[in-house]
Amino acid sequence: MDERVKRLFSFLDDSVSYFSSKLSGIDRERYFADRDIRNILDKTINDIILCMVDIAEELLKVHRKTIPETYKDTILACYEFVGDIALKVAPLTKHRNETIHQYLKINWQNIITVKNKLLDIKEFAEKVKENLRIVSGPDSF
Repeated sequence: MDERVKRLFSFLDDSVSYFSSKLSGIDRERYFADRDIRNILDKTINDIILCMVDIAEELLKVHRKTIPETYKDTILACYEFVGDIALKVAPLTKHRNETIHQYLKINWQNIITVKNKLLDIKEFAEKVKENLRIVSGPDSF
């Protein structure tokens, strides 16, 4: 496993933890009232989802698969290697796009959706990591 892939997994872990800590105690009203917290949460969603896509691309490269054009399709293409968890996390790419493009009316719902999917995000990362260990060898992590 190369250093880039290890950094991706580390970054994803850190970003999920950071998102959880920043979301603690935040409700809809505070989200809309506090521009700083809104920017932090929105940016962190972007970071989490783009990192998941990067991890998915690495898995597809190892298996010599074509990288699809869209983020959602990239994650879905991992189904063959990680199973149903790919189906659970792929729709998050839509929430990333809505959040980043500042569709403010629905951003809070996107925050909640990602919050509710944090365990699925972690499971996706673990399944990819397991698959990469099988392909690259047990000492790769």
